[in-house]
Amino acid sequence: MNQLSPSRFGLLLTLAIIWLGGGCSMSEITGSYSEESFDRLIGQDKLVLVKFGSKSCGPCNRLDEELDSIKADPPAGVEIHSLSLCGNQDLARKFKITGIPRMMLFREGQKLGDHVGYQSEEQIRSWISSQNNIVGDVHSNPFATKAPNGNELTPQKS
Repeated sequence: MNQLSPSRFGLLLTLAIIWLGGGCSMSEITGSYSEESFDRLIGQDKLVLVKFGSKSCGPCNRLDEELDSIKADPPAGVEIHSLSLCGNQDLARKFKITGIPRMMLFREGQKLGDHVGYQSEEQIRSWISSQNNIVGDVHSNPFATKAPNGNELTPQKS
């Protein structure tokens, strides 16, 4: 007899709930992305945090509060988006989402990492800063300046 692995069971259960409309309100379904529009969103040359969740999920709602605090004072070069799984089943399958809330960080279309479950604002900011290690002009030498051609100029001993 074939047995279902726990991860396959979780994926099937999540998708069944989504497809049967469990917990999905009509207001959630309106925020859907096509694969092309989602690829444009995550393909930007900036850090993009995407949270997948559902309005009927308590931890998702708590995480939304933390993300709203971050959006009020966002780190430089970061965009934050929340997507409902109810209107984005294709994306749920593509990213094999088996648990929510799930946050993913992207840059230029590449997934840099993800977290499943609730995270505090402090934990999220720390995670973002660990992935957003280049913010503004960063030089290897703190005393260096940029030449007009973009090359780094370092001070010389006299």
